[in-house]
Order: sequence, then structure tokens, then C-alpha cells
Amino acid sequence: MKFFKIYVLALLVCSCSKKEPKVPKTYSLKSSKEITVLNDVVYFNKEKYSGFLFELYPNRDTISSEGFINGQLCGICKKWYPNKQLMESRVYFNGKKNGKQIAYWENGNKRFEFVAKNDAYEGELSEWTFDGKLTHLAHFKDGQEEGSQKLWYDNGKIRANYVIIKGKRYGLLGTKNCKNVSDSIFVVK
Repeated sequence: MKFFKIYVLALLVCSCSKKEPKVPKTYSLKSSKEITVLNDVVYFNKEKYSGFLFELYPNRDTISSEGFINGQLCGICKKWYPNKQLMESRVYFNGKKNGKQIAYWENGNKRFEFVAKNDAYEGELSEWTFDGKLTHLAHFKDGQEEGSQKLWYDNGKIRANYVIIKGKRYGLLGTKNCKNVSDSIFVVK
């Protein structure tokens, strides 16, 4: 009986897990004459391409590597700066952003990080300056702002600080008549 329960549990776990297709280990140069792109679908000799496309700098270092299945972006796609520093890492499924999306400045500091679901923001989004200061912290649900939203100037001063609850905004929205709201506040004595 114990074996039967374990078997059923294992069967449920395996049947419920979403199996994502693997990109075939076929590599082609993106600038190749056989490669064409039509409506965001990649073709190799007029057939939908499955494999990796890559680009190279003149010194033969890699600029980018992108995976495709049936002509659509799929899997982890990466780009690099000329100094070999990772520029961005994005995850795609069926041609849409799905999963963690991260970009970096040329010095290696994070530029932004967010999770996408079917090409829309989902959860927390963070953005930083070149020197690592947080400038934007937002929250999303189904691609729409929901919850706490904060923006800062490069000097660290708050630019906007508001909350969105059921589509309505509450709090410091940032500017009024092209002036920072905090600059137009005065004290009556």
C-alpha cells in the first residue's frame, strides 16, 4: 500500500510538471544568407528555424546567442558588451518573454531585473543607475501596476512614492505643473 501511494504521488508530480522543449544544439550565424526574419519568425532556407543564432564582434567575440524553436525565441538569450561583460540575460517561451529578465551596465552593475509572464511584467521590477543606486522599484500583476511604486532621482531624493490598489493611485505621484511636488510645499507659521 505504501508503495502504491508513493507511485501515485510520483505520477502526479511528473504529470503536473510543465516540460519545456529543449533548443536543439544547432548553431548558425545570424547574418548568414540562409537566415531570414519575417514577422518575428526566423527561417533557415525558408523553413522555421530551431537552434541557436549567434552574432560576433569583428574580433570574433560573441555579441549575442539566442535560442529558437519553430522560428520563435525560446530559452535563455544572452548579449555581451565588447569587454566580454554580460549585457543581458532574458528567458523566452513561444516567442514571448517568460521568466527572469536581467540587464547589466558595462561595469557589471545591474541595470534592471524583473519577471515576465507572456510578455508582461509580473511581480517586482527594479532599476538601478550605472553606479548601483536604486531608481525604480515597482510591482505588477498581469502586466499592470499593482501595489507599491517608488521612483528616485539619481541623487537619492524621492521622485514618486505611491500605491495602486484596484487600479486607483494613492500617494506622491511626482510632479505638479512641471515642478517636483516637494518643491511646491510650504509651511504656514
